[in-house]
Amino acid sequence: MELMGNKYFDRKAISKIWRLAWPVMVGQLLHTVLVIADMWFIARLGSVEAAAAGTGTSLLGVIQVLPALVSAGAIALVARFTGANDKENIKRITSNSIVLSILAGIIVMVISTIFIDQLLMIFGDADYQVMDMAKKYVVIGLIGLPFFFYNATSRSVVQATGDTKNPVKVFILANVINIVLDYYFIMVLGKGIEGAAVATVMAEIVAFLLMSLLVFRNIYDGVLKTLIASITFEKLVAVRILKIGGFAVMQMITRPFTGLIMFRLVLAQGVEAGAAFGVGGRMFNFVFIFLAGLGTAMSVMVGQSLGKHDEEGVDLLIKQGLVLATINMVIFAIPFYIFPKALIGAFIGDAEVIRIGANYLRITYTGVLLAVFSTVFGSAFSGAGDTFPPMVASLIGNWMVKIPLAYLLTQYFNMSENGVWLAISISVVAEAAVMSFWFKKGKWKEKNI
Repeated sequence: MELMGNKYFDRKAISKIWRLAWPVMVGQLLHTVLVIADMWFIARLGSVEAAAAGTGTSLLGVIQVLPALVSAGAIALVARFTGANDKENIKRITSNSIVLSILAGIIVMVISTIFIDQLLMIFGDADYQVMDMAKKYVVIGLIGLPFFFYNATSRSVVQATGDTKNPVKVFILANVINIVLDYYFIMVLGKGIEGAAVATVMAEIVAFLLMSLLVFRNIYDGVLKTLIASITFEKLVAVRILKIGGFAVMQMITRPFTGLIMFRLVLAQGVEAGAAFGVGGRMFNFVFIFLAGLGTAMSVMVGQSLGKHDEEGVDLLIKQGLVLATINMVIFAIPFYIFPKALIGAFIGDAEVIRIGANYLRITYTGVLLAVFSTVFGSAFSGAGDTFPPMVASLIGNWMVKIPLAYLLTQYFNMSENGVWLAISISVVAEAAVMSFWFKKGKWKEKNI
């Protein structure tokens, strides 16, 4: 077959996707470098610290999904109104989204801090040192939640208008600051994993300030009167945003929340397994660098195309997205299958951690290969504002497949941590299958938001 100019590769469609996707990819890449650097600094301290950071990150990962309650609705609605060239409604959605995000961030921060001990109980009777360090890490990290919620929502709003470059510039700067502060707090001041948490909070504050300026310029034309006149909180608009975001949060929170339970099962196999899970999990961030950019671009473009009532354009986007996502997965299969030990060994010298981590990468990636369908179809659902199907797929894949299977394989088939890795792999396959089934129905294109 020809490589370009046919049904497999459409130059114009790919060019549009790439124009929106690459800035997000750059931001995701730098964020991945940040996460890797963060773990590298912490892993130098020892396996206990690495396991503690992995535990704390897993818990924060669940909490940090909650901004989707607002941002998912914001990106779908703003993209739709951008396609329809309805500037007034863009401002309405933006103002209500920002107010909602700040309120939600404060509420979640307070509740999570009060019940931090209860939240950590999900890890069970894990190593005391690990849990004590993890608690200190999470408590500090929670301080940045209101800023994190605001940043996620404001970024979605600006990206939905078609500007993916400037939000990435903001987060590139924030991530650079985070990495520099990581080194300073951990390596110079010797603050351990607590220093890593402080660095992250400070970076979120910087991003908050810069994103505020960006929203002021892009959405409100840099006119103070326009901003003041637009600041409002309408119950009906809020319900409209939350209706879309509610299903999105349930879908997005399922994976990290079940990840906490998986982490508990992993820690039960030993500290080495926990460290391998923490380090290996960060390796997968590289896989999703391109997929993150692709997903954002497709959500925005699908939303805008539906706003223009261009269904043929939507179909073309889906086809090109599947091809691009598949290429990405094939590329990463090479290092994950051929030299996984070298990848894990770059972060930690413990031979047992390296052995376990290599198995994690190989076994889990086998199922993750099918994430192309979850990514592309999920982005189409998101852009259309139909967040119910992805939620159902996530619930089935994670709660009905991953958790029960991991428990059976570790407790009754004595597969140890490999049972957890296999369960994760199979759950991704199940989620992709459900998502594909729902996608083929085509009803998501008719979603009225």
